[in-house]
Amino acid sequence: MDSFDFMDFDSGSQNAEMHYQNGPYLPEASDCMRCGVCLNSCPTYQLTQDEQEGPRQRVQSLRQLIQHQETLDSQKVEHLQNCIQCRACEAVCPSQMAYADYFERAQQQLTERSFSTWGKWGLQLVARKKLRRILLPWMKVYQSTKWQSWLRKSGLFDGLGLARAENYLSEPESTYLHSEYTVQDAQGSVALFTGCLAEAFDRKTLEDAIKLINACGYNVIVSDSQQCCGAMHYHNGDVATAKDLMQQNIDAFARLPYEAVVYCATGCGSQLTEYSRLMPESEKAGDVVAKVMEVSRFLNQHWPDDLTPKAVNSEVWLHHPCSQRNVLKNQQDTLHLLQRIGGQRVQELPENHLCCGAGGSYMLTHPEQADALRDRKLAHLTDQPQAILLSANYGCALHLTKGKHSSPPKIMHPVSYLSQCLFSE
Repeated sequence: MDSFDFMDFDSGSQNAEMHYQNGPYLPEASDCMRCGVCLNSCPTYQLTQDEQEGPRQRVQSLRQLIQHQETLDSQKVEHLQNCIQCRACEAVCPSQMAYADYFERAQQQLTERSFSTWGKWGLQLVARKKLRRILLPWMKVYQSTKWQSWLRKSGLFDGLGLARAENYLSEPESTYLHSEYTVQDAQGSVALFTGCLAEAFDRKTLEDAIKLINACGYNVIVSDSQQCCGAMHYHNGDVATAKDLMQQNIDAFARLPYEAVVYCATGCGSQLTEYSRLMPESEKAGDVVAKVMEVSRFLNQHWPDDLTPKAVNSEVWLHHPCSQRNVLKNQQDTLHLLQRIGGQRVQELPENHLCCGAGGSYMLTHPEQADALRDRKLAHLTDQPQAILLSANYGCALHLTKGKHSSPPKIMHPVSYLSQCLFSE
């Protein structure tokens, strides 16, 4: 068991930062109990107003489990596993606690007690690219025939506990992206990170990103060697699989002649940018991380002066994914990119500081909490029947599309909205 530094909160955030540099830091129990800043940003606490469902009590459980090596009772484990891992508490904590680091360590110990057999199989499918490519055409056949309707009515999925997961499936693309998208007199090349599901289920976002990057004068390289970013596996305690996937990505991008590794989904990006922390044993991790860049930031840096999108007469709202707000902290890049659309007013969705409930696999494992948080988000658009809701994370967008809403908003990635304004007739 590794040893960690602990300190007195009264010594101030400067000392907290110094201790954090020497190792992951978690405040003492007395420190954590007298603050409470995190409660305003914790989604599960805001839903329940229960202290057990807030960061302060979870911090104490983490200390018990990791520092004191105590066994947690089932109730404490449940409260701990109800955490969405949005990292809002970490972002606002005056003590600069390393909540994510500790939670990940806890998951490694608790994974056998917290994850279902179906969940484990799902993670294995996400990790196996070749197997996914074999199954996806059959999924397309299933969705385009009467089999889907018949099986849903049969109650089989309900009996197996798969109804919710099946409901989230959209029709996959049957073709793959090309390995290169080139432009004449290119200024350079970038590598596009596609993730595990986006190439099949969020193709439009990737294609729109490619169009915009090409419009900025850059070639786009799509490596077939890239894999899932490893986030879902790491967050659910399957560290061995996560590190294998991360190393494959490091090797894939280290071989390419690129100026940046551009990603569209902020959930993937938050994992990619932490490869150095999560993979200190990898010599190439730092080199790859140094070139990882969110698509909005890349476009802002290389946008041509003569490229002017036309305004669309619509009510546009911007949702900030937790991965973007609390980890990447680059939501201003998205806002700046959207400001390139002349005459367009983009409003930030109220309560952007609270998670929408997607949380990677959380929307599948904790349906009641996930749906309550999602419906809370969508309630802000009740009086906006023609609203367009933009989100820079595929998981968030997928979850938000399943909400109960009398006039559901059109949900898309910011780059798709910008591409629509730029290229549509």
